Amino acid sequence: MPLTFTFALTQQQTFELRCDYGSRSLNQAELSKLIDECEQNYYSHESDRPSLLLQIGRQLYQWIDGKQGWLRRALDEAEEQTIYLDLIQTSEAQGLNPETQRVALGLAHLPWELLHDGTGFLLELQDIAVLPVRSVQQRNTNVAGVQNRPLRLLFMATSPEDPRVSVLDYEREETNILQATKDQPLALIVEESGSVQELTNLVKSYEEDYFDVFHLTGHGIIYTQEDFGGLLPKSRKIKDYTPCFITEDEVGKVQLTTVEDLAKAFRGRFPQVIFLSGCHTGQVANRGTVPSMAQALVKMGAGVVLGWARPVYDRTGIIAAQAFYQALATGETVEGAVKAAQQEMIAQKCSDWHLLRIYRDTRQIEQLVTPLRTKKREKLKSTQPESEFLDENNIVKVASRSEFVGRRRPLQRCLQALRETSDNIGVFIAGMGGLGKSSLAARLCTRVEAQRQNFERVVLIEPLDEVGLLNKLSRKFERFADVPALLNEPKVSLKGRLQNFFERIEAEEIDSPLLLVLDDFEQNIPKANIEDNSLRMTTEAYRILEAICAALEENGAESRLIVTCRYLKEDTLPPHQLHLESLAAMNSADVDKIYRELDKEVKQQVDEQRIIKIADGNPRLLR
Repeated sequence: MPLTFTFALTQQQTFELRCDYGSRSLNQAELSKLIDECEQNYYSHESDRPSLLLQIGRQLYQWIDGKQGWLRRALDEAEEQTIYLDLIQTSEAQGLNPETQRVALGLAHLPWELLHDGTGFLLELQDIAVLPVRSVQQRNTNVAGVQNRPLRLLFMATSPEDPRVSVLDYEREETNILQATKDQPLALIVEESGSVQELTNLVKSYEEDYFDVFHLTGHGIIYTQEDFGGLLPKSRKIKDYTPCFITEDEVGKVQLTTVEDLAKAFRGRFPQVIFLSGCHTGQVANRGTVPSMAQALVKMGAGVVLGWARPVYDRTGIIAAQAFYQALATGETVEGAVKAAQQEMIAQKCSDWHLLRIYRDTRQIEQLVTPLRTKKREKLKSTQPESEFLDENNIVKVASRSEFVGRRRPLQRCLQALRETSDNIGVFIAGMGGLGKSSLAARLCTRVEAQRQNFERVVLIEPLDEVGLLNKLSRKFERFADVPALLNEPKVSLKGRLQNFFERIEAEEIDSPLLLVLDDFEQNIPKANIEDNSLRMTTEAYRILEAICAALEENGAESRLIVTCRYLKEDTLPPHQLHLESLAAMNSADVDKIYRELDKEVKQQVDEQRIIKIADGNPRLLR
């Protein structure tokens, strides 16, 4: 059994501490002093002196241990090294006088992660690392048991275009999660827009309880009118000291999201675990009188919520997420995974390891999924598109999932055009060589296929001809005997054959829509037409592209088309409903991300600014 210390309020509004060994009265003045000292010496700091952390940890340990030695005794006897801090009564109490209310809420504000027994922080002890868990809501409803399948993670990064909001390395966080779980793969579904409205739409598209975890990465703040009033539209009011997450609106501008906004997005269908990977998301605001965002989400219906108590280093957040999901994906319990994250932060010498907070309700949420080799475990469909994007030497020419950086706005716009509810049949991506058109196309394939796993992908790089197209489509669907026959029916026009093809593969018994990529489409433009800037494609390519666009449009097909080309002159294209996306040079923030990674591999001194200037936002040239 885990250790449970219950903080209770008597009818006389006095505090008691209860556990299996008995109960004892708590001095409210001492509690108030302890909260004030932590506010002054811990929460007001951006960084900490080790000696100060030790002092706070010893003080908390001695206070909860008491003269009776309850904590020492419990640690000696316990089979499970987890301390549940039962704060349900104190967090829900109503009608208290202001000072008692402040202390009642402030108990969650105390940095229990620093508990120190005189020899070390309890969380640092390798064999018996002790995890403090804040229990803040009573619930007795049943939860789904362990699922015999891979972990399903819904990931959303927020990165609005605003000079007041620093750019985070959110791509690295996603990449490291995938790298950490490569031997125990998880199903990663990414909500690319950073918008709560689009998150709402995505959640509606899945059955109830589909996702195990929601991971939100970005900036968290404690809102005050004085500091952040400029981020709010005049039509919206938020009370001072409300915890908020900085998200994006439909065009990438700043939007402040509250706990109530997130609750509406999930419509009460919260995943079992939520990780708010942003500063202040685990912090009890206004000197311990306003519940943290993590705590408030538990009150709204979430089971387990993780957050950070103060500003946290980007590196620390990435390390914690990597270790946490690696453990969860292998069938570890939620609290075991949090311990793994704490241990990894300590091992990697993250000075802010102690800022991670875990809040939860009383439901039995333990393991989420089974390990990889479990008998009859559901398999994960995972075929990465990069291997299909080849240059003339048969070498992969696109950025892998771990290398892809930036292109956030083009990616968002193109994903909108590829949605099944879009008026577009696909996207046409144009731009000079080296800007990353093919890499963006590969990324789009990854995103679309993660959300709609029934899609089949076909990539054509060579010059377009009817026989080559039909042969490749036939090979992709050769397991269905009638599909190749439909594609090669001699008495039907190309458009008609494609219409029959799309109708058949999207029928209920097959249900495998096509994601067709025509990469390096400039190969279909004769050199003379490039030199005279007419940019007219060959008649064969025009006829085939026209047939594809018409078939998709007239069928109202779910299948989608992606075209990449160096050149775009709209009056040279056949009639279409394609979204046209012209890539420009990368912005400086994304160039910096690429350069930081490349710089790790450079052994000699280089002129960084000269390199960046010459590359001029072209990622291929920069590399």
